[in-house]
Amino acid sequence: MKVRYLIKYTKGSNIKFVAHLDLMRTIQRTFKRSNLPVEYSKGFNPHMKLSIAQPLSVGVYSDGEYLDIDFYEAVDEEEIKERFNAFSTEDIKLIKVVKVNDLYEKSGKKIPQAMAALDGASYEIKIKYKNTNKLEEEIKEIKERKEWNIVKKTKNSEKEVNIKPMVKSFITFVKGDYLEVKALVSCGSRENLSADLLSEYIKSNTSNLEQFAFTEIKREDLYGLKGEALVPLWEYFKSK
Repeated sequence: MKVRYLIKYTKGSNIKFVAHLDLMRTIQRTFKRSNLPVEYSKGFNPHMKLSIAQPLSVGVYSDGEYLDIDFYEAVDEEEIKERFNAFSTEDIKLIKVVKVNDLYEKSGKKIPQAMAALDGASYEIKIKYKNTNKLEEEIKEIKERKEWNIVKKTKNSEKEVNIKPMVKSFITFVKGDYLEVKALVSCGSRENLSADLLSEYIKSNTSNLEQFAFTEIKREDLYGLKGEALVPLWEYFKSK
């Protein structure tokens, strides 16, 4: 019997420059080493039935990543976490495991994959400045604008978009030479705002930026819409 699990895990700051496919391979190897009963696809090139909800951009780390994985037999959630973590690095750790089959049995409805349930993401962003004398005034002016227009580039085109409706929460702190931002934004297939684009908008509308400093971005969690509220994905699935 196929058993599906939703898993929340970390991608630590030490591996923030590891690309998505390399991270995926590392996670797959760790599941193999932990000797958990992972289900594989059929055919000439079988692959692990594992999918990541929302891949991170290179340079971003996270305390709240999610994946779906299928096992061919049930394993206790805590045991999955313990066995995986015993073979993993400090930068990739399982935090929560939810057995999705139990949710299906309770509701009688098909439970979506994590990537299909996704509607929001929270980020912590740190931007460095040469000095911050005018920064609080500039941030106040940004918050008061009706539109936050910026050019969004894709592989095939670029267009100006108003990103403000996609920002659900925007809290800022000036600490020393840094602007710290805590933001909750739209994320997923229905509507998506990357933390990189939000950071670029802030930087292009403030002065005295330290041009060559790295902008630190950490994803804190991913969210699904339950009623009218965004809740962490593990909670969204656990309470279905």
